[in-house]
Amino acid sequence: MAELTDAQLDELMEAIGLTPPKNRGGSKRKPIAHGTYRGARQHYYRREPLCEECRDAERAYQAERKTKQRHGRTGYLTEEEWQARRDAKGGAQ
Repeated sequence: MAELTDAQLDELMEAIGLTPPKNRGGSKRKPIAHGTYRGARQHYYRREPLCEECRDAERAYQAERKTKQRHGRTGYLTEEEWQARRDAKGGAQ
């Protein structure tokens, strides 16, 4: 049997007269923001496998995060920071 999307499941439940389960106030699930880090977190929360777009977004987020941890803000020095570092080390005058 083919898996149903959330929208198809909602339509089927309405057609046969079922009410959605009451979870956290009975609100419906928000659609997954595919292709974003947030979308990847939504997949994890729902215990679903990540789609390719969300997997790529997760990898990019983690790579950027690791770069920031290793090198500071962006991983690259601004011209002013480079000059200050060079001067502090006694670089070219």
